[in-house]
Amino acid sequence: MHTVLRATSAVLALAGLCLGGVATAAPGADTIYLNARIHTQDDDRSIAQAVAIANGRFIAVGDSEAVRKHADDDTRIVDLGGSTVVPGIIDGHGHYVRGFKRQLFSCDFSSSATPDEISERVAGCVADAKPGEWVVGGAWASAYADSGKIDKKRLDAVSPDNPVYLLDDTGHNGYVNSKALQAAGFDKERAAGMAAIQTDAHGEPNGILFEQAAGELTRTIPPMSDAKYQQTVRHAVDEANRFGITTFVEARTDRPTVRAYHDVDRNDGLHARVATFLQYDTDFNETAAEQRKTLADRARYRSDNVHTDFAKLYLDGVPPALTASLLEPYEAGALEAKGLPADYEGELRMTADAITQDAIELARQGVTVKMHATGDGSVRAALDAFEAAREAIGARELHHSIAHASVVDEADLTRFAELDVAADVAPPLWIRGPYSSAMRNAIGHRYDKTPPTKELLDAGAVIAYGSDWPSISSSINPWPHLASMVEREIGPEESISLQAAMDTMTRGAAYTLNLSDQIGSIEVGKSADLVVLDRNIFDVPNAEIAQTKALRTVFRGKTVYEAEPR
Repeated sequence: MHTVLRATSAVLALAGLCLGGVATAAPGADTIYLNARIHTQDDDRSIAQAVAIANGRFIAVGDSEAVRKHADDDTRIVDLGGSTVVPGIIDGHGHYVRGFKRQLFSCDFSSSATPDEISERVAGCVADAKPGEWVVGGAWASAYADSGKIDKKRLDAVSPDNPVYLLDDTGHNGYVNSKALQAAGFDKERAAGMAAIQTDAHGEPNGILFEQAAGELTRTIPPMSDAKYQQTVRHAVDEANRFGITTFVEARTDRPTVRAYHDVDRNDGLHARVATFLQYDTDFNETAAEQRKTLADRARYRSDNVHTDFAKLYLDGVPPALTASLLEPYEAGALEAKGLPADYEGELRMTADAITQDAIELARQGVTVKMHATGDGSVRAALDAFEAAREAIGARELHHSIAHASVVDEADLTRFAELDVAADVAPPLWIRGPYSSAMRNAIGHRYDKTPPTKELLDAGAVIAYGSDWPSISSSINPWPHLASMVEREIGPEESISLQAAMDTMTRGAAYTLNLSDQIGSIEVGKSADLVVLDRNIFDVPNAEIAQTKALRTVFRGKTVYEAEPR
């Protein structure tokens, strides 16, 4: 793979190519990659042998002989030795800064950690912290929320003087100690009027916070410095490139995060393309007014590799916490454990009218919307809002999406394609682990189709892959997720073909970002983003796909990652 040849003067830069029946001069390439099996992901899913790149774009894709005609004395020619090549991978839903910030600067631990292991980890973090300094981290298993295995007393024992905030594996709920509750003003009186603050038998907050309570508390935590945000951004992009990812989505972006991406891109140039879905009307770490101000200022943070015309709304929570909005009640055992009525179906975080008005207003501003909806009730509300927006302002080239679409009513499957709304799905949802057990307890047999990937595809919907890291996912590594789409552990009848799965990571994700004319396939005129793989994923057992590694990642024609020689 590492063989590099130099073009000789025998190769004429002005060799004629026949394009559309007209002979044209072949422009000189900066780089040519030869001798590969290139899955272009074009409309025909054609396979090429070589590509030529100039000024960050593909100028030729095809057989080696034709592509060689674009070489001149300055062209770098790389023989890939028969390696498999695919377009740069697009992660259509992640929380990269949140995840890597936690790894770099927070009290990080796996969601598989036991309560004792969590206590031990926090004790170590407290020992390293300054007196009174916040200890922030995660992620604990959301299944612990109603188990009685964790409460504020555990954290108080190891951190009596430092406030502690730990996020769960869903990214929605918090686990805190008494100092943190005091800082947020979450006392018995406040808990009596806010169901999202879990209490003990005496009505006292027990340290578990759901949804808006967790979000409100995070506003009390002092912000991280801009320098640390920028360090996190650089690390996030480096890690993305290591796995072959050249474009990714920050699925809930606050002002410090979008500012960091912008500043790093302007000062140094990012080695990946980032779509920042700015949080809007949510309960997380910024007020609604602050969120709207960031969206209004989004042009200020736009740069070559940072796209800001996106917004993220949260319509509901998650099934394990019984905060998803369903069309039918949760499982009886789960409701009984929480003391909820037998007919409880969850509820929307916003009124249907507010959702619709936001969808219309944002679309009028040219903002593409992603709506978090995990229950079939919230999915329907999202589809209704997008339909109203379409009727109000007409069809536009904005490809809105529904994130997760965990439970979808059969009557709504065809509406995705009819309304040009994409489904943004995260494979970790159907991989066995603590989260899957919590899902089964909450929604029972409905979990087998979470989300209904095959049925959505059969109904004509566009599906975009998203890791949703670090929520429920252990890594941004896309290759185990690709394999899991082909052979689902939970809901195997919703498995899809390898080609369809690869489409979600390239064409589908590009579509949701309104960038299909620039990325998602290897075609002339598009951004020269590609990944050289260590195996032919289309010709190995599915189990081996999960072990795939990127040998080389190219972004805008430049090699941004290269594996060490074996």
